Amino acid sequence: MVAAISASAAEKAQSPNIVFILADDLGYGDISAFNPESKIPTPNIDRLAHDGMMFTDAHAASALSTPSRYGMLTGRYPWRTKVKKGVLSGYSPAMITPDRHTMPQMLKEQGYATAIIGKWHLGWDWKLNEGAKDEKDVDFSAPISNGPTTRGFDYFYGTPASTGTAPCVYIENDRVTALPDRILPNKKGLEAMHGGPAGPDYIPEQVLPNIVSRGVKYIESRKGNDQPFFLYLPIAAPHTPILPTKEYQGKTSIGPYGDFVVMIDDMVQKVTDALKRSGKLDNTIVIFAADNGCAPYIGVKEMNEAGHFPSYIYRGYKNDIYEGGHRTPLIVSWKGHLSNAKCNDLVSLTDFYATFAQMTHHSLGNDEAVDSYSIWPILCQNGKSTRKDLIYASGKGFLSLRTPELKLVFHAGSGGWGYPATPKEMEGLPKMQLFDLTKDPSEQTNIIDNPDYASHVKEMTQALRNYIAEGRTTPGQAVDNDTPPMWNQVRMIMK
Repeated sequence: MVAAISASAAEKAQSPNIVFILADDLGYGDISAFNPESKIPTPNIDRLAHDGMMFTDAHAASALSTPSRYGMLTGRYPWRTKVKKGVLSGYSPAMITPDRHTMPQMLKEQGYATAIIGKWHLGWDWKLNEGAKDEKDVDFSAPISNGPTTRGFDYFYGTPASTGTAPCVYIENDRVTALPDRILPNKKGLEAMHGGPAGPDYIPEQVLPNIVSRGVKYIESRKGNDQPFFLYLPIAAPHTPILPTKEYQGKTSIGPYGDFVVMIDDMVQKVTDALKRSGKLDNTIVIFAADNGCAPYIGVKEMNEAGHFPSYIYRGYKNDIYEGGHRTPLIVSWKGHLSNAKCNDLVSLTDFYATFAQMTHHSLGNDEAVDSYSIWPILCQNGKSTRKDLIYASGKGFLSLRTPELKLVFHAGSGGWGYPATPKEMEGLPKMQLFDLTKDPSEQTNIIDNPDYASHVKEMTQALRNYIAEGRTTPGQAVDNDTPPMWNQVRMIMK
């Protein structure tokens, strides 16, 4: 039974704490609340769903890490920036420009304490050594600039990018916690690492527990403090290297990946336990989601043979334009306000900016959160989002437009690693793809040539043209994209 939030209760609770746990490369089907046939037990994440709302048609803005995180923190589609495809490295400059308002910045202006503990992966500016010939010749003793603490966060502790992605160091606020003293080797397989300089306190097997432990300590430090807080906790798991610690090894029948997800589930419980101990649980919104789909290179074939499907019934994986690439297992839990609720509406992780703006009575500026639609009425059980469609991108930058029923892909293939991906595989295929997800949620039949849908294709194509040209999808005056709209991936859209 759904417990609705009354209008009076919603008015009184306009400044709840927010803890946003973002998993890295976690499949929709890896959570048993979303996939009853999952071979991975996730009772603690399932409990969040019981004390909250599950979103069954929620999406990251991209099928890759960096752009999806940009979309969530800015309420803006990442393909509007100069980063049209791929992800940043641990040495890349800041993707969020100084003039771009961010969700933590907005919440800070509304009286929140703001912290990020975990994986950043949105770039910052390292100080280079004198005479440096490339971006990797870093002076690690100097402070970074244009990092999280200049983009709305009061406090930051975490890593530049994924675990095992150089440089392998922790940053606290704007300083490396320990100067690199060794080089981590490259590895392949489930323990894949890119290798590079590493600090003495950076132990890959301990990155996940270390990040969660520090998140727990931050929550406990808020005990007795009435100032609301926003804790963004982007964990770098189950992204490779897949490194479940000894106590979790062998917990599932599908190998290390399943064990790593069990470890994540236990870490989620540590966070909720900290909220209980600090007396904050009843006035904290806990969000759990993934930045994109499960990676196809973590033994998916073997897991499928064992009866586990990380993408559930959906096609594709991380990097792909298909649903398995970006459909996220989104849970919004608010104990005492929501209970065992489910929402099948089309939503995006970009929507949290507008949601928290409405929650805190902040009026968005014209160029703020231009692709974000509030789901606060959904959480209050007294209304719906005004979102009518959604754009998401593949890892290679190809776009698709979703309505509640249809999905139009402006490319012949997956736009990522999945089949079809190469020119040879796409040879002879239609240049675009259309799927009716109400009838074909697994995207098995391309109906782009079906005359019954011709008018829909025309309308959706024109809608995307307008969204690109106007620099926004929400109502308001047109704003500029960071770069001209005629990039290669959408040339045919803009003709």
